[in-house]
Amino acid sequence: MINLFERDTEDSRLLLASLRQAGYDHPTVFLEETGYLPQGVTSPYAFFLAQAGAKLAGKPLFFNQVPVPAYWEIKGSLSQAEVANHNQRVATISYDQTRGQERLVAKVAWQDANGKVRLVDYYNQYGWCFKHSYYDETGRELRATYQTDQGVEVISEDKLTQTISLTYQKQQYFFKNLVDFTIFFLKEAGSKLDQIWYNSLSTPMFVATRLGVTGADILFWQEGKRDEVPGNMDYLLHSNPQRPTKICVTDKEAYAGFADLFSPADQDSLAYSGYLYNYRRENQARKQALIMTNSDQIAHLQELVEQLPNLTFHIAALTEMSSKLMAFAAYDNVKLYPNVNPKQVSQLWQLADYYLDINYQNEILRATKQAFLNQMLILGFNETSHTNKFGLAENRFPVAAYQDLIAKLDQLLAHDEEVSKEVFLQKQAAEQTSVAYYHGVLG
Repeated sequence: MINLFERDTEDSRLLLASLRQAGYDHPTVFLEETGYLPQGVTSPYAFFLAQAGAKLAGKPLFFNQVPVPAYWEIKGSLSQAEVANHNQRVATISYDQTRGQERLVAKVAWQDANGKVRLVDYYNQYGWCFKHSYYDETGRELRATYQTDQGVEVISEDKLTQTISLTYQKQQYFFKNLVDFTIFFLKEAGSKLDQIWYNSLSTPMFVATRLGVTGADILFWQEGKRDEVPGNMDYLLHSNPQRPTKICVTDKEAYAGFADLFSPADQDSLAYSGYLYNYRRENQARKQALIMTNSDQIAHLQELVEQLPNLTFHIAALTEMSSKLMAFAAYDNVKLYPNVNPKQVSQLWQLADYYLDINYQNEILRATKQAFLNQMLILGFNETSHTNKFGLAENRFPVAAYQDLIAKLDQLLAHDEEVSKEVFLQKQAAEQTSVAYYHGVLG
């Protein structure tokens, strides 16, 4: 039995964590190699690099450890870094987003004289460059190569034809596509293929149905409601006798939609699974709110601060704060944390019981998910919401109706018992189930 997940996404990680929490610890394969896969997860690329002698050990690179020519300069902030040659930017360094704010190198995008990215070097959690991606002047990816820590090329992908070449055990192999490459990997790795649990109707499904091996599988549907049964799902239900497949839907609304679409004969193949979460602490209804932002564009912050004097606002940023935001230090109920460090971040997750998702621009530190796992009550505006996965819809308001958010907070601050009720509803809205329920559905 294996898990075969297509991409290293938040949904894939959430599903993996849920399965592990329920005690399903069978091997997991991600078909995408990011360099920072979850612990215990492999990929076809990592497997063949290891077979070629790559050492999958070491520490990730800090941003200023990227190898560059003499006299070139690396300048870094807490959000990204850049490589400069005599004050001209030649590359942008992106950090890994799975390990907080440690500024660990995930990729380096090299630019030509016109500022267009032509080469991207990917670094892994062991500190070496494992992949090169090459682009033309229009930004189209042409080719990707994977190499060992000694720089020996092992895998080459033609992004235009989707073909893959592999050097393995002193022989050269060629594959028409990722499906054929993955099937070869699974057999060479000695994977048990009696059950495959996957989360995509794309490559993982094609792999399972083209193995030529009998078994029984589970498709985890992590997408939303559909107006009709997808063609590939219909194929699994009616044209796949070698590998009968159960459809487990993680979203209640999507599950109800499929229940209406499935014929009576197919209902036994459909189930709702939801997710499991490992919460860090309980909500204590303390009058402390947290905002994580790298922007001073925080919707109606002044009105919130002035009209909710009993609520302390903790505002943290990975960067320096503008004078506009620093001016809020004059309020007794505002605490500012410019250039917040990891220790402070950990303390803030423990300190606040409300999270206000009211800052414009990008989210930092996967803040809403972290707030959810710390059982903070999440409130905000529709226009500033960074995800709808971890908060109640009724706790998101139009920016123009900011007084409704203030009124809701005022009510919660006056009635502590309401906070725990809303946190419970927030968990239900995030599709929380239980270990016992998982066992009943998955067997």
